[in-house]
Amino acid sequence: MSPAPITQHASKSTGPRTEEGKRKSALNATRHGLTARTVVMPYEDMEAYHTFCEELFEDLAPETLLERQYAQTFCDTQWRLNRARSIEDSMYALGHLEAAGQIETGHPQVHAALTAARVFRDDSKSFVNLSLYEQRLQRTLDKSLKQLQTLQAERKARLEIAASEEKAASVQNGAAREETETEPATEPQNAAPTPNSEQFVFSTAEIEAETASQSSCNLKGYRNFELERAA
Repeated sequence: MSPAPITQHASKSTGPRTEEGKRKSALNATRHGLTARTVVMPYEDMEAYHTFCEELFEDLAPETLLERQYAQTFCDTQWRLNRARSIEDSMYALGHLEAAGQIETGHPQVHAALTAARVFRDDSKSFVNLSLYEQRLQRTLDKSLKQLQTLQAERKARLEIAASEEKAASVQNGAAREETETEPATEPQNAAPTPNSEQFVFSTAEIEAETASQSSCNLKGYRNFELERAA
C-alpha cells in the first residue's frame, strides 16, 4: 500500500510568524499555569509579582544563596496558590452569569448558595482537579519553608558557637595577662648580697687581717698574765 498523499492544506500551515503571534502560540497549552514553568501569566501584573516577592523576602530574611533559592521557591509557589484560589472564586462568579445563575428565589443569599451548588455539581471534575493542584502546591510551599527555616537555624547555631568560642578565648587571654601582671618577681637564689647602710660586707683579706690582729692581742695578754703570776 502506498502512503497517503500529502494534501496541499497541510503545507499551508506554517504557524505564527510575528513575535506577538509566537509569544501567544507558546502559551496555547497553558490553561491555568499552576504547574507551568512560567510563574507570571500574561494576564497578570509583573510589577505586582515583584512587589509580592520583595515583601515575602523581607519576612523570610534569607541571607545565603541557598536560603534565597528556597525563599524564591516559596514566593513562586505562594503566587501560584493564590492564583488557584482566584480561579476557584472565578468559577463560582461565572456561574452567576451563565445558566447556573438563572434561579429565582427572591433572596440574594439563597440565590448565591444555590448557584454555587449548581456550578459545583455541573463542573465537579474541574473543582476536583483544582483541589489536587492546590494540595500539590501546598506541599511544595510547606517543604520549601521548612527547608529554609532549617538552613537559617543551622546558620544561627554556627554563629552562636563561633561567638561563644571567641568570648571564651578572650576571657582566657585576659586572665592569663592579669596573672602575669600580678605575679611577684623572684630574686635569683645564688645572687650576691647587695651592700646597704645596715649591712657590712668584708672581703677575705680583711677577715684574715682581723683574725691575725685578734690572735696577736690574745697572745700578748697571755704573756702579761704569766709574768704577773711569776712575780
